Amino acid sequence: MNIIVENNQVIIDLTEPEFSAFSAMFANLGINHWIIIEGLDWPSGSPFGAKFKRNILPLHLCRTIGEACAVEQAGPLDLLSLYPFWKYGFCFSDESDLKLEFTEIDPHKKANLADEFGMGATAWAMEELFHCEAWCDTSDALLQWEVEQVGSRMPDFVCLFADGSFGVFEAKGTTGTVGTAKSQTEDGKEQTVCIQPKSGTISVRCACGISLAKTGSTLILRDPPSTPFGDRPSNSNGSRKNRSLSGAETNVTVDLTPEAIIRGAEARRFRENMLGDISAMFRCNNKALELVRKPFVKDKRHGWLEIG
Repeated sequence: MNIIVENNQVIIDLTEPEFSAFSAMFANLGINHWIIIEGLDWPSGSPFGAKFKRNILPLHLCRTIGEACAVEQAGPLDLLSLYPFWKYGFCFSDESDLKLEFTEIDPHKKANLADEFGMGATAWAMEELFHCEAWCDTSDALLQWEVEQVGSRMPDFVCLFADGSFGVFEAKGTTGTVGTAKSQTEDGKEQTVCIQPKSGTISVRCACGISLAKTGSTLILRDPPSTPFGDRPSNSNGSRKNRSLSGAETNVTVDLTPEAIIRGAEARRFRENMLGDISAMFRCNNKALELVRKPFVKDKRHGWLEIG
């Protein structure tokens, strides 16, 4: 493998065996896998009141891992945000459930993997389950948006909804059991109350934890209890109102329609503007695969990244 920059584009020259391997990898990344979604502590009638399965594209998950974990760069070095493709692209099982296949790795590397997948899965949830308009690191949100830190601990992300309200999300991950992920989110919920709005409201606080167990992956979504800051409105009987995925005060079912997926995909525009365009070509002799960031395309829904 040889990496060069030509005309502001990153070119990866591959041998025949490498090109065949990358072709197979990208084909597998475009196949939907099932992930279990389990909500904890949400109010009665919440969309997350019961377990359900949801399709997830490894292609999409690699993208959100890269965006959530990569530092901001310029020009061709934006390719750094695509590192999960060659770091994890060959690890996804071809089974119907989302599983990772890797040989035994040391505890440090395993913790790093779990942390990065936790960040990526949380970003995926903000877009695809909560249908946010935009999301960013909490440190960026403190500079750009009308929010402030009120505690010593800081959550990972702040997102913005269509109604102008905010969401606060903490990310956790483990290669262990679902029980471990639940314990992590129990701790993580305390971090979500450390961000408050200077103006406006916070519609959703959520501690997310992904379990990358060998039997399949589960994403835990834990709703923290009412906080002393009073950002949860109440009904006349004092109970919390139920929040829809977009932050509206109503009882709804989980919206998995194409229209809802499109709304979630529109959140990617914010990150596109932050990171700039990315184009990488994998070539071998007269054959080539191009990985390109595309503007949001309605009929593709998951068209943020295209391989051609």
